[in-house]
Amino acid sequence: MSTIQPEPIDYFAIKENELYGAGCNFVAVDGGMSAIALAQEKEAIIKLKGKIVRIPADKKSQILPETARTRYLGPDHILIIAPLPGAKPIESGVIQTMGTSLTILDPQGRIQFFAKGQVQCKPL
Repeated sequence: MSTIQPEPIDYFAIKENELYGAGCNFVAVDGGMSAIALAQEKEAIIKLKGKIVRIPADKKSQILPETARTRYLGPDHILIIAPLPGAKPIESGVIQTMGTSLTILDPQGRIQFFAKGQVQCKPL
């Protein structure tokens, strides 16, 4: 059971907070079209209770397409993006899509949120 619920990061939030850059956007299965996590080279971004939360990249973690990371470590949240078993990236022009899961943990390693979905990775 989820103890937090990441909210969709819409265009207004991206523009207002200048969340531009290369990376991967996670979209949950049955979650609509909006991303609920942005994974970039230096940080992951989620939106909780209407506020943007930035989680620093774990520079020792695996690199996903477009310099995104598989793990982000912050004081309040640990965010993990993991490819689903057997998932292979699908390329469509400059965008790569891959089946993944998103797990958000508290600092003690307890699961706060989990969803399966896909990342869409793009250079801008």
